Amino acid sequence: MFIADGHCDATLRQFEAETPSFTEGMTITESSLREGQVNMQLFALFAPVYDERADLFDSVLRQVDHFYNLIVSNEQVVFAPCTPLTEMSKTRAILALEGADGLQDDWMKWRLMKRLGVESVGLTWNEGNGLAAGCMEERGHGLTNKGREVVTFLRNEGMIVDGAHLHDDSYFEAASLSDSFFVSHANSRTIHNHPRNLTEEQLRVIKEKNSLVGMTFFPKFINGSEKATFADLLRHIDHIAGSIGSDYVGFGSDFDGIPQSVSGLESPRGILDLIDYMQKHYKEDDVRKFAGENYRRSITNTSNATRTATTVNDLSQLSKIKRNCQRRCVHPLRV
Repeated sequence: MFIADGHCDATLRQFEAETPSFTEGMTITESSLREGQVNMQLFALFAPVYDERADLFDSVLRQVDHFYNLIVSNEQVVFAPCTPLTEMSKTRAILALEGADGLQDDWMKWRLMKRLGVESVGLTWNEGNGLAAGCMEERGHGLTNKGREVVTFLRNEGMIVDGAHLHDDSYFEAASLSDSFFVSHANSRTIHNHPRNLTEEQLRVIKEKNSLVGMTFFPKFINGSEKATFADLLRHIDHIAGSIGSDYVGFGSDFDGIPQSVSGLESPRGILDLIDYMQKHYKEDDVRKFAGENYRRSITNTSNATRTATTVNDLSQLSKIKRNCQRRCVHPLRV
């Protein structure tokens, strides 16, 4: 079975550690990925916006250095950007940027991120920046002019826009301007009302974009407490799969970025137990989709999109999605 996880903060933990490692001291390690049989792991580069003293872009580059020196160099990991995902005994690493505060509209920095192998970009963390509004802002807005330029760059480069952490208005506009869009780690706002979770309208965008949302294992986003069970997590999967279909759900653990996790899901090793539990509640085909096949379809489609021309039918569908998304955006022109 192909197993994929759409988000972790391992490189941030390495950046913060006195002695960076990929073998101990973290949730995501060479052995935990191997024992959890994880075939794809997305590694996020996070600019520590909460630290006023931090040089944000330097922080990102140092995490890239750890990614290459500690993770990619490990024999358990394969790093091959923009190639189809395959089932194998090793872990395919995907590099992502979570929060673009250190880049803004500096195109040299964006080109460098592309050349370093970044495939996915989240414009903000919880608070807004010069590109977009963050999900924790009371009064949000759509993308700024700079934000639209960045999303256009990402689209032209065949990179994926990650809607996690975006304010609702910025989410809809970013989706409308993107060819490739997904949400790496969030749950259902209907099941638990938290601004980091997705509304029904936001979920419909996921379906329209033929993409997916990765279920995060953070209890606060699952039920608002510090503890959660497999059954609590499945309430979100049940709702989203029932609302938009089983083709649009995956995993987005947020390992190494969360202080608590679902009981039994304290590391990638627990994903196999979650899959066993899911097999008692869902058809085998759906379990395979949730575990990783939906990621494989979505990422493969993105890789192919960088090599093939857009057809008339594709343009027609994209225009329809843009019109739908723009109607949902309250302030599409605010800068």
